[in-house]
Amino acid sequence: MGLISGVTTDVARGYTTTLITPNTVSDSIKESITAKELPASVVVISPEARACLLQARDEPISAEQQEKNLKALAELKSSGQGPSVNLGYALFNDPNTSWDASTLSPLLSMTADNTQSAMDDFAAALHQVLAEGQVGRGRYDNSDTAEAMALTLTQSKLHKLIEKYVSGDNQKQATGIADQMINVKVAIRNSAMLSGAQDTLTLAMRYGTRDMQDSARDDLKRFESGTARPQVELNGMMKAMNPGSDMNAVFSAFAAIIHTTPNPGNAAQPSIDGALKQLDIYRQQWQAFTEKYAS
Repeated sequence: MGLISGVTTDVARGYTTTLITPNTVSDSIKESITAKELPASVVVISPEARACLLQARDEPISAEQQEKNLKALAELKSSGQGPSVNLGYALFNDPNTSWDASTLSPLLSMTADNTQSAMDDFAAALHQVLAEGQVGRGRYDNSDTAEAMALTLTQSKLHKLIEKYVSGDNQKQATGIADQMINVKVAIRNSAMLSGAQDTLTLAMRYGTRDMQDSARDDLKRFESGTARPQVELNGMMKAMNPGSDMNAVFSAFAAIIHTTPNPGNAAQPSIDGALKQLDIYRQQWQAFTEKYAS
């Protein structure tokens, strides 16, 4: 039975025995004013019940009842709806993360806790991880070594966020999406480095000495084979970051890789020192990350 506007459920329930009298096929009912015969399906309200309804309509609803009604309405409205992705998230509007956000946005719909607050928290965490992992924004170093550290740590952080926020059934798919994003970044990195090595060889062939040409040719071969120093550094760092690895050992491995940078005549020492300082920044960020998002 539907509710009549302005009448509370409790009031309406009290009238169920007197309020309506359904007609049967054998009933012969006439409307009191026009004397027209009414169809058998019409519901007739008795004068007594009508008077009670008019009285209930005119009585103000108490503040307590209004609060109950509003709460019930809110629950009804949200009962058939899940959380929704907010396009106002910083994740989507920060120019430093918006591109990667378009790749990772499907992860938000995989949030295990089906609440808006959980999705909001997940989006904020993704934004933080992507922002901290941006190449070229290092405080002390923006070399390919810092880039290798950023890529490795970003991938691991994404894995941990997926473990925390994504439902078990969707974690494999979510991890695949995150890994694919990192793989694309690595491919773009390798392509840019290979292109740079080719350009260097072209210049050496036009203007350089034979030694310069031989050196540029050797560098190009190493990039083509995946054995150039930046590629070896990245592979070594990702290998050190195994699931369940002790992070103190991981950061020690990063430092050891940095120290292997060729440094004839200490010419590379400023770069090495900058990379080690940047490593300390990444270590601090990791500690803050684990404290905030530990399961």
